[in-house]
Amino acid sequence: MGDVYNMNIIEEFRTIAGDIKIIDKPEEKEMYSHDIGDVPSFMTKLLFKTQPSFVVQPKNVAEIKKVLAFANEKNIPVIPRGAASWGFGGVIPTKAGIVVDLSPFRKIIEINPEQKTARVEAGARWSDIDIVAKKQGLSLMTYPSSKFSTVAGWIATGGYSINSFRYGHLSKQIQSMTVVTASGESKTLTPADQEIAYYISTEGVFGIIVEVTLTLRPTPPASFSHLLYFGNAYAAFDFIDRFVNSKEKASISVNVIRFLDENHMNDTNEVMHDNIFKKSPAVLVELSSADDDQKFVTFLSQMAGIDEAPGYAASYLWNERLFGVKAKRLGPSILTSETIIPIQKVTAFIEKAQKMGTAFGVEVCIDSYILDEKHALVMTPYLCDSRKLKYYLNMALVPMLTQTALNMGAEPYGLGIWNASFINHLYSKGQQRELRAYKAKVDPNNIMNPGKFFAIKSKFFNIPAQIFRPAFLGISLQVMIFLTPVIGRVVRMIFGKDRKLDSLDIELSTHACVKCGNCIAVCPAYLVTGDEAVTAKGKVALAKKLLEGKNVTPEETAKAFMCMHCKGCEEICQTNLELMTLWDALEKRIEGTFGRPDAQIADFLKKVDQSKEYWEMVDRKG
Repeated sequence: MGDVYNMNIIEEFRTIAGDIKIIDKPEEKEMYSHDIGDVPSFMTKLLFKTQPSFVVQPKNVAEIKKVLAFANEKNIPVIPRGAASWGFGGVIPTKAGIVVDLSPFRKIIEINPEQKTARVEAGARWSDIDIVAKKQGLSLMTYPSSKFSTVAGWIATGGYSINSFRYGHLSKQIQSMTVVTASGESKTLTPADQEIAYYISTEGVFGIIVEVTLTLRPTPPASFSHLLYFGNAYAAFDFIDRFVNSKEKASISVNVIRFLDENHMNDTNEVMHDNIFKKSPAVLVELSSADDDQKFVTFLSQMAGIDEAPGYAASYLWNERLFGVKAKRLGPSILTSETIIPIQKVTAFIEKAQKMGTAFGVEVCIDSYILDEKHALVMTPYLCDSRKLKYYLNMALVPMLTQTALNMGAEPYGLGIWNASFINHLYSKGQQRELRAYKAKVDPNNIMNPGKFFAIKSKFFNIPAQIFRPAFLGISLQVMIFLTPVIGRVVRMIFGKDRKLDSLDIELSTHACVKCGNCIAVCPAYLVTGDEAVTAKGKVALAKKLLEGKNVTPEETAKAFMCMHCKGCEEICQTNLELMTLWDALEKRIEGTFGRPDAQIADFLKKVDQSKEYWEMVDRKG
């Protein structure tokens, strides 16, 4: 019945779509049913209708309004999507519907050197903005560690990361933002408009961000990084607290203060197959002027017992800031919680988090960005293996870690699906009433990204969703936290500890892929086709299906050959996968079964040669 319904809806939309690109083949839609999260597909499919009815790739605001008008008329959910590089389910459909893929909606409209601004479309990548802006002597102020994510995506889901210590939340850099509400009204909002707050960090539940004007900064003359080792986390955070509350801090412009625990430092060594870093808690500090650097060095000289790493080690770690999940290749899976914790509580949380990880037989790492004098963004990545039964218990540790942080006065860093039960820790009851009232005003048919954020809605008359109710889950997690030593002992007795990988074969490589979307941002084939199946992310998914013995079509496999073999994906890969070797093996296997699609390859190369966007990318990359 569902397939027939979908076909009817697709055909109805096709009659009015005009030039809007529609993606409706099942194997293509599968790419849009998940995000970066390592959640077993059968779990999400058991709870939700994760595969969209169809996907659209609009080229302008008029086309977005046409999609929304159709969705309102037919009462179909609409799910905005960027690079899908956030792992808490914000872009996963819960009731099928229309995914609006804004990833190709990526123009950098204008860089204004005089006003120091960038005006961009929603799908513009942070990396591309920085490249283009630097030609005008300008740079981004803050940006996400996933620098190849989209502008609207980070506005909708985050806003804290690199350079936040100096420049604050991303919202402070937004000069204006154009949105299209769920009801189809276009609005250009500025910080003077109270309404703008409804579209920041609210995960696309009110409308679609289509254009943003951002404040830029002059390109820094240099970068100076310092890596400081400490005997334990308490000593590291004592140093952080002393610096952020010192009189010297006001005269030193520090961009980044990042804490990395001993487990993180050890994993970095293991990925490198070297011993560059001490297995010790560390603090990474980055500044961008010689004057600030000298002042910071002077501050350090006044403190006894500071153990500083060699400059090359600090520079390496700073340059690797955009590859924060590189250790996933040791997994081949990775899970994490993300919370904003009062600085005074971070060390107590670290101690509890690491003990909980040990109880469950995993090694919890701590990665934290200091946001200001009072708060830190704390992430708890830990390696595991999604192919094993123990993985389901590993997954239970994520909300337990989140609840542990919330017990200490933290708040979740976003909701999506998997954190929606913690909404009361992010918004007060009054704020929730305000958000719901605005939702009713701009989205009376509740079509925008439903079934998450405010409350989980699931299949089977919403019965499974009851486990996500804040009261039920909160009590359950408190009990599980209390019983962690007992539960952990049983888990270790039955399943043992998770072991790290020494190397990756082809099968493990398909699991180690982060699905971060970095490859999409640099893929010329994607720029020409707008099809994620031709990117490294799509081809890894295809290779995984083949290895698992799933059915694939000749049309699906032909897309593996739509590739320039430019090595862009391999150079930007979060986990340093040997992608060229994987592509050779994949093409050889496909060719042996389906033959080589020479006609499609020739047609693809012709499109590349005729593509204005492709040659603009070549020129931009210089």
